[in-house]
Amino acid sequence: MLHQLRKLFFTLCLFLSVSSIRAAETPFSTALHTTYTVSKSGITKVEREFKITNLTATQYITEYSLKSHLSTIENLTAKSNNKDVPTNILDDGLSRNITLKFEDEVVGEGKTRTFLLTYETEDLTSVVGQVLELHIPKLADSEAYTQRSVTIKTPLNYGKATRINPEPETTSYSDSQVITSFPDLGGSGVTALFGSTQIFTSTLRYHLENSSSSIGVAQIALPPDTPHQKMYYQVLEPASNQIKVDPDGNWIATYELQPNTALTIYLTMDTLLSLEELSDVPQPAVLDAHTKNQKYWETGNSTILDIVKDKNTVEELYQYVVTTLSYSADLSSIPPRKGAVEALSSPAESVCQEFTDLFVTLARAKGVPARRLTGFAYSEDSELRPLSLQADVLHAWPEYFDQEQRRWHSVDPTWENTTGGVDYFNNFDLNHIVFAINGESSTTPYAAGSYKPEDFETKDVEVSAGNSFPALIPNLSVELIPQRLFNINVPGSYLLRIINSTGAAWYSLKTEITAEENVTILNQGATNVPVILPYQSLDIPIFFINNKLELPQEHTALINLISPNHEGKTNTSFNVKSGPKGIQFLDETNVAVGLVAGFTLVTLIAGSLLVFRRRR
Repeated sequence: MLHQLRKLFFTLCLFLSVSSIRAAETPFSTALHTTYTVSKSGITKVEREFKITNLTATQYITEYSLKSHLSTIENLTAKSNNKDVPTNILDDGLSRNITLKFEDEVVGEGKTRTFLLTYETEDLTSVVGQVLELHIPKLADSEAYTQRSVTIKTPLNYGKATRINPEPETTSYSDSQVITSFPDLGGSGVTALFGSTQIFTSTLRYHLENSSSSIGVAQIALPPDTPHQKMYYQVLEPASNQIKVDPDGNWIATYELQPNTALTIYLTMDTLLSLEELSDVPQPAVLDAHTKNQKYWETGNSTILDIVKDKNTVEELYQYVVTTLSYSADLSSIPPRKGAVEALSSPAESVCQEFTDLFVTLARAKGVPARRLTGFAYSEDSELRPLSLQADVLHAWPEYFDQEQRRWHSVDPTWENTTGGVDYFNNFDLNHIVFAINGESSTTPYAAGSYKPEDFETKDVEVSAGNSFPALIPNLSVELIPQRLFNINVPGSYLLRIINSTGAAWYSLKTEITAEENVTILNQGATNVPVILPYQSLDIPIFFINNKLELPQEHTALINLISPNHEGKTNTSFNVKSGPKGIQFLDETNVAVGLVAGFTLVTLIAGSLLVFRRRR
């Protein structure tokens, strides 16, 4: 019998499984079934059962080799016919070569060698807080296998996968596990997410400095709510002079700095991330600016226009970015931001901001609204999911507006590139915390972690997985503040002040203001408040007009403040003085103008009379 030695090389790259076997070259038929059993701690036991059938009478398997780039392979064993198979591991510094040598022979056409390879690894799963992520590599040479099936066993406490691609054939349950099955997976990988929400606790520091000899004003961007992100500020110290929402949905806080002083602002917060849209947080508006040319987003550049002209979908633009740029892990210094066009000239020297800028530019050039998000992306593996925006390990990723679904959709081309194909276009995760949104401007506002002098080397962003998110209960109050004109109360003119004493934002607030029948309340429609931010006070002018008398009269006004999404309601009564009609136009500017006009008119009349008398 002719003895022909055949070695099969099976190369496992991190999150990308590549087989060097080709059906045309190999006189074998190979079926592979893999079981992935994930523990609560995130360690995955991998059991690969190979069935290799000889297609000729003279060729058979005596040795089997794997090349793996997995960073952890523990407790490696191999068995064939219930007997241990000797294994050898050689680490060359870049990869691990694992060799199995079979001591028996399985000879003859149609004969099948069955063997089981088992090991444990931490590289396929990520357990953070309440969420389990699993990424099973795809096979580059799937034609080497006549059949490939996969079974995934995960802890029951994580429940059924909330997002999984592709869809499994079956999902079943045991006493302690959820069993997800793919009888014929082919060459595809599997990306699965178990858990629908994630919680993080963070501490942020903002360093402000006023080196001038006069009072200065500085603004910072506080992490905002988004349709998939709810914020709760435990501590904001010191409190802001003013906080408001900008057109992109950023929460901008204003601080006054005394001459030649420095100020550090501390923010401790809880973040709830949700796969499903949060019902009370509205979708951000789409602005004309979201498709415009800007610095770093050169939408009119001829190279950019050539790229997009044959791309028909946003996903095609995204895949172009993923496959064109390569992530540079050389972060010995903070790399300068290049922008889209320069990124294309040196694609191998890209970090997250180049991936983001190129996607935003291509999308905008195609007429698709797109923005840049900056913040923190929780990662336990800096090689697979790198953070490279700056020293405080921030991250940047884009989002685009889906016209069909009428919502903003976040994607991460950087991480899809570095993970070797994990789908971050259709399956975004629960690890990205938005600190700032750049849409109207390509550069501002800056994210937390960016507010520090150049010589500061402090760590100003600290994020850890949390266990619970506080039950949010509205704590809103109202005040009626008399308006004063030259330090005198103006009858009927008030400021309605709505005060949020909580660290959460509240949406779609409504006020009901009532008084006696003979009182008209002006500007009441303006008291429908779209949002009040954490620790914010809103002032709204309100006027009580007496319909019967021109003189001020005492009245009782009742103000109901309603937070419909949380069944919150505040009823407060106030004693007010009504004023005459037209009081709403009375302020110091108008009065000053009136006095000047009156004085001018009196002067003109007096002068005319004097001239008239002299002529007589």
